[in-house]
Amino acid sequence: GEAAERIFKNERLTYRLEFVAEKAIVANDEIFVRETGCKIRELRVLRLIDDMPGTTFAEIAKSTVLERSLTSRIIQTLLKAGHIKREASKADARVFLLQTTDQGKEISKVARELSDRLEVVLQAPLTERELQLLNHALQRLGDWISSDEYHATLKDI
Repeated sequence: GEAAERIFKNERLTYRLEFVAEKAIVANDEIFVRETGCKIRELRVLRLIDDMPGTTFAEIAKSTVLERSLTSRIIQTLLKAGHIKREASKADARVFLLQTTDQGKEISKVARELSDRLEVVLQAPLTERELQLLNHALQRLGDWISSDEYHATLKDI
């Protein structure tokens, strides 16, 4: 409504995207902690590990778009909580392979179900067509900012 119009009046796209994401994370974090014992960003890492058993820190750090130091702290938190385990790679002893424990798998399952329900609430003000257009636009923006062409264009600025 009016409050969002005031907040967004002269703001750039990156600010608006970050604002919406951060507000949703803050609003939902308490619910995730209550239901799973984990914060949203911890669950993001846990779910990635659950989806890719045997993944490495480097792969998780790249996939999460979180700072490497934060990703490292989250992995340590998940290890201490017994949600994930690690074992040295047979190919390279300096590399640890990560996977969820049975407890971590269960938390990941609960988090997915909760996330699905919260996503419905988040999307409530949008029509099906608006949601399709938004998802399409976000995919195109994601592809663009990941492209060599985008980064080459930035060098000319």
